[in-house]
Amino acid sequence: MFAYLVVSGFLNLSTWILLLLPNFLAARGWSSQQIGWAVGAYFLSYLVFQILAGRIADRIGNIPTAMIGTLVGAMGGILYFAALWFLPLIFAARLLHAMGYAMITAGALLQLLHSVPPHLRGRVMGYFGLPGFFMIGFGPLLAEWMVYRWGFEVVFLSVPAMYGAIALLLIRLPRTLAADAPHPWPFFTALKASFSPLKLVLFFSVLFGLCFSAWNSFLAPTVRSVGAGGVSGFGLGYGLGAVMTRLGISHRLDTGGRRYVAVSSLFLYGLCLMFIPRSGSIYHLLLLGWICGMSHGIFYPSLSSIAAENFHPSITGQAMSLYLSASSLGMFVGPPLWGTIIDKVGNAPMFATAGVTMALGTLLFVLCRFCAPFWWRGLGKRWE
Repeated sequence: MFAYLVVSGFLNLSTWILLLLPNFLAARGWSSQQIGWAVGAYFLSYLVFQILAGRIADRIGNIPTAMIGTLVGAMGGILYFAALWFLPLIFAARLLHAMGYAMITAGALLQLLHSVPPHLRGRVMGYFGLPGFFMIGFGPLLAEWMVYRWGFEVVFLSVPAMYGAIALLLIRLPRTLAADAPHPWPFFTALKASFSPLKLVLFFSVLFGLCFSAWNSFLAPTVRSVGAGGVSGFGLGYGLGAVMTRLGISHRLDTGGRRYVAVSSLFLYGLCLMFIPRSGSIYHLLLLGWICGMSHGIFYPSLSSIAAENFHPSITGQAMSLYLSASSLGMFVGPPLWGTIIDKVGNAPMFATAGVTMALGTLLFVLCRFCAPFWWRGLGKRWE
């Protein structure tokens, strides 16, 4: 389990250490919309290859899939460095980086899920994502220090170094050279069978990814007036809040109807998004990040538990990949959309739109999943 957590930690650090990438691109004259496309390209690639990675893992095995991902991700890191001289290579770097991330996530997480009972899979998925919250706080802080000390060159070179460390860890894990199912289902049949029971969860995941991408893409340019430490302050608060709840209260809310109470915490997430542009100090950003992180730490294991109940046992890899990729669709659509809004009306209206969208989406999901069965039951009794 420790090895899985370290793999997850390096994976997430390779992403969060690039939170200052919009500043790098803005300094070279790119508009907010162009930056949005560069950020969104990562999530488009992740979306596509997360779905395909589950299929690949079902065919060639989990660890081999993850090992291929380390090679692809390292190539993406090298292209980040090359983009210092030819900036359009950023797009190729983003695509390869996300492709490697998706293949490692699918391979390593599937290997871990197959070692626990089905009723614990949502909780284990939460544990696997736990190091990511540490890296939300540590990654931007490390990036700011690296940029101040050496520049973006060292930040970019750290990405292939991390993928090399992941490869060394994966070699130590037990290998699964064959798929779980000797005769995998046809791709589109498996995709359809996975989508049908998960459609409402997938819709909500897309919505969360859309709103999450608002601060993930444009936090750095928005809080520039706060000064050095604004981005890392928000990230540190986010990580602390998520870790506190993931190791504590989230365990009490990831089963039964209590899961919908956990999901409802995203109302606070939406409210905090609205206040990000109005933050006047690092301490304000730290507090907003802490509340957002607590909400994320509570809701994600509960939503994963709801999703895991609907995974088809014969195509677990395909179902899990579809679930993980859903939020990436929102993260792909979000950056260019939010960038366009910023270019037209500014940062504050964009964050207000993202916050309202998050709150309304949460209300719709909870009503549809939790309250609707009781409504239908009541209507049936009246009809009788």
